Amino acid sequence: MRRRNRSSINLYLFGFLFLLVSLSLTSISSAFMSCLPTCSSVDGRFVAIAEGVGLSTFTPDSLNVRLSVPGENNSFTIGIFDGDSGFVEPGTFGFWDSGIHNSPYSFTIRIDPDKDNIGPPVLEVLSGDLPSNDWADFTFPVHELAMDENGNYSYVVTISHLNDDVSLNAFKLRSSGTLFINEVFSFTTQWTSGSDIEVIYPNFNFDDGVSNDDKVGSTYDGTLSFFFDIPEDAGEILEISLWDADCDHGNYDGTDTDTDDPNTPNSIPPFVPLDSDAQPEGANAPSPNDDTNPNGLGLLLRYSPAVTYRVIFPDGQGFVNDNPSGNREWEKFTVSTITDNPVLVDFQTSVIPAGTYEVRFEGLDMQNLCAIRPPLPFTLVGEVIPDDEITTSVPTISEWGLIALAIVFGIIGIVTVRRRNTNLGNLGG
Repeated sequence: MRRRNRSSINLYLFGFLFLLVSLSLTSISSAFMSCLPTCSSVDGRFVAIAEGVGLSTFTPDSLNVRLSVPGENNSFTIGIFDGDSGFVEPGTFGFWDSGIHNSPYSFTIRIDPDKDNIGPPVLEVLSGDLPSNDWADFTFPVHELAMDENGNYSYVVTISHLNDDVSLNAFKLRSSGTLFINEVFSFTTQWTSGSDIEVIYPNFNFDDGVSNDDKVGSTYDGTLSFFFDIPEDAGEILEISLWDADCDHGNYDGTDTDTDDPNTPNSIPPFVPLDSDAQPEGANAPSPNDDTNPNGLGLLLRYSPAVTYRVIFPDGQGFVNDNPSGNREWEKFTVSTITDNPVLVDFQTSVIPAGTYEVRFEGLDMQNLCAIRPPLPFTLVGEVIPDDEITTSVPTISEWGLIALAIVFGIIGIVTVRRRNTNLGNLGG
């Protein structure tokens, strides 16, 4: 009797433990969630791809986002927020995007240890199959072919506009690996409809006009941040340079407008796509004005001061670009340890230390499409938060598969125990 009871208990425990282990595999295996540009679904901050007349585009119609998964992980997640391109359901306004609705975009994840964007795909999905104003999350096992020279699993997420429609697709990405960008890209803070306004301004009252009271409790405050790391083994860094484009620096009343930046050539940089809307750097007044005339809905677009950004060093140093790019131009912002010559650099410092740097935009009006080039060779990342702050309404397809497999094995364990008990009972009879 003791042996039979012990065997029964062991088999029950096996089925139960398998269920627990399988369910645990559905959770994110890392301790953080990396997002571009942010993890929030209600703050109006987006990475964007824009194309077509009237959108003043400065970056290519595709974007490659790198994804690095730690070598000790056995799976990773990737999430896409508002991956559709302005789909409007009957009776709704749609969310976040502008231009021709349903203009097609593709989201492709490739194995990419060589970082050449040509590896085999593990996911291909079109914007028309992605939700509006919601996350679509996917879970994959890591693939041995993705292992790079550093012992991590390397992938690339490529987002591409598939035709020449006038379209702006504003979206976010999140992953249990680290997302980073090492090429020029566009970003925006955005609302495009009444549906968006209700998200950004939850206390907005459509019945009594527009006032500052409508902005109380807003999920957006005029700021947007990116980050980059200088590793300890990078050696001595003599200078770092960022490029920004089309920030439309200036005020609606014509004050504090863009000037000719002395350390940026009066030309179009060689890294800019040939078919972009860029013009040579100079004194280019904002169009539309960065700080929109605060009348009517303009009040819900305007954030003061005229847009600036601050580079905050890991040791607390801070350097402000108080006159970034004007209309349709690229400008360079350089901090150097070599010289303080304003024809060559913006600021001089004694040291550029290792650690995490923040690039914080302030006074960034909504509906202002901007572009940035990372301080290469260092790459830009977005917000990173603990993964337990991320919630998903339902498990992904891959997670349902693991749950189903766990249940099957649990049933097998129970059936096996019952059969064993029956057989032992027959032998005893």
